[in-house]
Amino acid sequence: MKRLVIIILLAFLISWSCEDEKPGESVVSSIVITPNKIILKPGKTEQFYALVIDQNNIEMEADITWNSSHPSVATINNEGLVTAVATGSTEIFATVDAIQGLAEALVSGIRRRVLSEMITSST
Repeated sequence: MKRLVIIILLAFLISWSCEDEKPGESVVSSIVITPNKIILKPGKTEQFYALVIDQNNIEMEADITWNSSHPSVATINNEGLVTAVATGSTEIFATVDAIQGLAEALVSGIRRRVLSEMITSST
């Protein structure tokens, strides 16, 4: 009987010590794009950056898909580099697992300072 108790105890300890502790899997909670608004002249480029945040408000690594709502105004490559094509405005999206971050790109032939002052004074 004593031997049976020892065997059961050893089996329990061995099985308990072999459990894999799996850390909680990170889930995308939000994406923040910087800068959030840009003004470009046609033919110019600007780099966007995306910060992917998990459910614990911790930055996480993820494969980001970049898109422009109006590629005829501005295109964006897989690294977040925007190229202004023609006058207009477009939304820039960074997407990971159906979660999106949003930024805005305005393409204009007007000087940036004048345009910035016009936008600032109208809001």
